[in-house]
Amino acid sequence: MSNTTAPVLHCQQLNYNIAGKCIFNDLNLTLGEGEFLAVLGPNGAGKSSLFKAITGELKPSSGSIFLNGELRSTISMGEIAKTLAVLPQSASLSFSFQVIDVVLMGGLQADCGKAKVQTLADAILVEQEIDHLRIRAYPTLSGGEKQRVHFARILLQLAVGNKDKPQLLLLDEPTAALDINYQHQLLKSAKHLTKTGVAVVAVLHDLNLAAKYADRIILLKEGNICANGSAKQVVTTDNIRDVYGYESTVINNNAFSHPIIM
Repeated sequence: MSNTTAPVLHCQQLNYNIAGKCIFNDLNLTLGEGEFLAVLGPNGAGKSSLFKAITGELKPSSGSIFLNGELRSTISMGEIAKTLAVLPQSASLSFSFQVIDVVLMGGLQADCGKAKVQTLADAILVEQEIDHLRIRAYPTLSGGEKQRVHFARILLQLAVGNKDKPQLLLLDEPTAALDINYQHQLLKSAKHLTKTGVAVVAVLHDLNLAAKYADRIILLKEGNICANGSAKQVVTTDNIRDVYGYESTVINNNAFSHPIIM
């Protein structure tokens, strides 16, 4: 584990404009080692654009992104692959790979031998309860099964990645295709990774899932962060009304570890 005091992720004064429309505006965001951050907001708030700016898919109009204190644009692709793992909303593969082959793609950057990568992949298939899909052809899977296979691939990428520096896991609406059991299983797995120092950013739609799993929540509205803090600080009837225009009931009960939104 790194002794560095630099945050795992630091977004500094990010601006992004497209066709004269401001998507996000002077956005600052810092994420520490082992922290689980949920990014929420209505459609069009800038969640996906922020996500793509961090992954490198989108170039902000101005501002800087740092990974472990280094300017992201100066880090080699190979090094980024060992530090940063991304689960997009939907990953398409048209080739008829078997599930195990898709998962093993997560080990392509591995410095350890093939046997070690295979052992790690086997363990992840079992842990994620998809071992029964091992030799299934990927295109024959349901949307939810495909998402679970890609999550296993990402877990392998982190497992073989750079352990000298804290790693970053980015999840873009990871639970959209999943039923309730696997929604919780995936977020529990992500939460478990934070115990090993991995920092997690998850773009989520579900306020209740965010309140349950995230250490910190930011609410985006029209490209601005309008709330940033713990679930109890952020998930309030006033904030939900302001950001979503929805009259909610928020229950804070000692029987629950987090607020419940109705």
